[in-house]
Amino acid sequence: MTRRNGLVNTVALMLTGALVGLLVVGCGIRPTGVIYGQGAPTGAVSSMLLYLVDHNTLRPVARPLPVTPTINATNKIAPFVPADMQALTALLQGPSAAEAAAGLTSEIPANAVGGVKHTDDPHLILVYVETDAGTSLSQRAVDQIACTVIAAQLIDGITDNEKSLRVQVQDSGDRSWTPQRCPQNTP
Repeated sequence: MTRRNGLVNTVALMLTGALVGLLVVGCGIRPTGVIYGQGAPTGAVSSMLLYLVDHNTLRPVARPLPVTPTINATNKIAPFVPADMQALTALLQGPSAAEAAAGLTSEIPANAVGGVKHTDDPHLILVYVETDAGTSLSQRAVDQIACTVIAAQLIDGITDNEKSLRVQVQDSGDRSWTPQRCPQNTP
């Protein structure tokens, strides 16, 4: 009798599989080729990349995002600060104590301030940097700024094409640098 029950169970299982197979085939989904896409998001962005100098070479350094309050002391909504402006502000502050202890430096003069302006051209970002002494920036400092701003655009999801983005830096030495890409790969 157990032999018969086993046979009945096997036949029932095969019939159920065939029925499910027919339902799947008849559901209207047509076969396609492989469709490639980007990787799935893995969670909230919790850090930004700054480009500092390590033995005369640009090096990306992850920093936690600053805490952004949603309500200020007078119960008004705090203004939104774009990721590229947050990253630029952090870069202009220079290396942290831990980064400096690890030998990282910046060619951007201390106490520099700056801003980011988006243009009608979605691939061009203007950055203005003012130094205390009113001097022009070095090429390495401009590279730091370009890479940091482009990385912020990529991490924030504003664009996924780093090759199309260019950053034009204007400094307080009245120098307007040629729009440029990051001289090395960004994330």
